[in-house]
Amino acid sequence: MSVVLTSVVPLFAVVFLGWFAGRARFLSEAGVKALVAFVFNFAMPPFLFRLMAGTDLAEIAQWAFVGAYALGALLMFALGVAAAALMFRLRPAGLIIQGFGSSFANGVLLGLPLLLWLFGEQGAVPALLIITLDVILFAIVTMLLEITGRRAAAHRVLGQTIRAIAVNPIIMATFLGIAFGLTGEALPEVVDRTLGFIGQAAPPTALFALGATLSLRKVAGNFGPAGLMVGLKLLVHPLLVWVLVTQVIVLEPFWAQAAVIFSAGPVGANVFIFAQHYEAGVESASSAIVISTGFAMITISALLLMLQPIAP
Repeated sequence: MSVVLTSVVPLFAVVFLGWFAGRARFLSEAGVKALVAFVFNFAMPPFLFRLMAGTDLAEIAQWAFVGAYALGALLMFALGVAAAALMFRLRPAGLIIQGFGSSFANGVLLGLPLLLWLFGEQGAVPALLIITLDVILFAIVTMLLEITGRRAAAHRVLGQTIRAIAVNPIIMATFLGIAFGLTGEALPEVVDRTLGFIGQAAPPTALFALGATLSLRKVAGNFGPAGLMVGLKLLVHPLLVWVLVTQVIVLEPFWAQAAVIFSAGPVGANVFIFAQHYEAGVESASSAIVISTGFAMITISALLLMLQPIAP
């Protein structure tokens, strides 16, 4: 119980404060967007660059971990599509959004801060590996949505994916930090202290921004698809990943726990962005993000009680 009280409650308390600030109009919609932009463009990149620059490459090359989590995400995507196809009459694009929401966790705003809180700076490595891996999932979802909507040929997705990586400050900061670490040089003290100072704002601000963005979302429409997405994401996804990392591709306890805890996160905000862009499952995605984030405190708390996380 102490793990829950000291780990989950403080994090979700910050999320709630962000939600309250948005609902009480302490932050306007423009203010919320500016806060998210600060997290993604100015706070998190320096934090991640500094962290990865000082991380041993051997700790990053965890191919079994990447493979196990990727397999779990692909299986959940397929399960989400198949379950929605059996239960609801949705367009192909709507089915893809269902699969996406069932397999994609809120990594930057919740998964990364949670693993940092539980495991210290070492918890960022598995989180960043998964966040980088999500680019592949984005490419798959984009390709499928483009094909079903007949908006573009499949071969154009590769170029879109490369551009997405190049303009994503989170991923680029990670790659650049790894590249600097390979030089074997230490960051100059003034640079290290500057990056560390602004980077301290990243985890709590990310959680606050998550709550603020939730205040802008609406729970509306048919609750069936949203409820299915929430159930698959919060319950089935971590269970499937647990089976994979403990029974199929057996990982060391730290890496196994990191994978399961990260997969237990609520539906990520990018699901709504994709749904809105392709005009498919918008209400279901919005509702699922709000509902799953609300219930995540309960499900993650229960998970931590069962796992009893241990530091590496």
